[in-house]
Amino acid sequence: MLESHKDATVADRILNVNSISIGNWEWSRSPGGRALDELTKLNNLISSVSITDRPDSWKFSLDTSGTFTTSSLSKLINNLKYGIHSRNILLSRNKFVPQKVFIFSWRVIQLKIPVRSELDKKGIDLHTILCPLCDHHIETIDHVLVNCHHASSIWTQLLDWWNQNNTTISSINDVIISNQGFSHNSIGSSLWQATKWIACYILWKHRNLKVFSSKVWNPAMIISEIQTQTFSWISTRSRKKKSIDWHQWLLNPSFYVASPPNRMGIG
Repeated sequence: MLESHKDATVADRILNVNSISIGNWEWSRSPGGRALDELTKLNNLISSVSITDRPDSWKFSLDTSGTFTTSSLSKLINNLKYGIHSRNILLSRNKFVPQKVFIFSWRVIQLKIPVRSELDKKGIDLHTILCPLCDHHIETIDHVLVNCHHASSIWTQLLDWWNQNNTTISSINDVIISNQGFSHNSIGSSLWQATKWIACYILWKHRNLKVFSSKVWNPAMIISEIQTQTFSWISTRSRKKKSIDWHQWLLNPSFYVASPPNRMGIG
C-alpha cells in the first residue's frame, strides 16, 4: 500500500550487493508502526534470497527433484500412511511368465496382496488375523507365501527339483527379487525366477481356495500344478516351442540352463 509505483517488480525493489539482497524501496511515505515491523521482517527474509533473470516457476518442495508428479505424491502418501510397508522397487519383466503372473509378483513385492495383516491395518474388521493355513501365526505376505510350514515344504521340494539345495528362501525378497542360484547365467536366472514367480502365484491361488472354498491344502497337487504350469508357460514362450521335453523338465529343469550349448534356442 505504501509503494510509490504500483507496477514495480520484485527485481526493481531488491538489489544484490556483495551476494546480499537488500531492499531498494520507494515509499509514498515512511513506514511506521505495524508497517515498520513488517518491513523489518521482510528485510530479514530477503537477505538470504538470490534473485536471478530466470522466469518464475513452480517448485514442488516435497520432492527433491522439485518437479510434481502424481507418482511422487502417491509415494509420499504411502510412506506417510504405511511407513516401511511402502516399497519403491523396480521389477523387471520376465519373458517366460504371462502378464497376470508379473502383475501378481509386482503386487507381492509392493505388499499389496490382501493378507489378513494388511487388511487389519486398513481397519477392516476380521474375525482373525492368523494364517488360514497353519492358524498359529499372523498372516503376513512373508509368512503365508514363504515361512508357513505348509508353504516352506513346497519350497523345499521345488529347490530339490531344481537342484538348488544350497539356495536359501526365507523371505518374499528371495522369491521375487533375488537371483541367487543362477546369477552367472542369464537364461538360468530367468527360468529359475519364472519358476519362483509361478510357484508364488499358485501358492496364493491355493491359499484362496482354502479360505473361500474350504478346499484341502494338498502339497502333492500343488507341486504337480507348479511343474505343469511352469512347463506350459515357459515352453510356449521360448523361441523354439518344442525345445523343452516334458519328461526332462519333470526330471531336472536345470538341464535347460546349461550353456553352452543353449538347449532352449533362446540365447
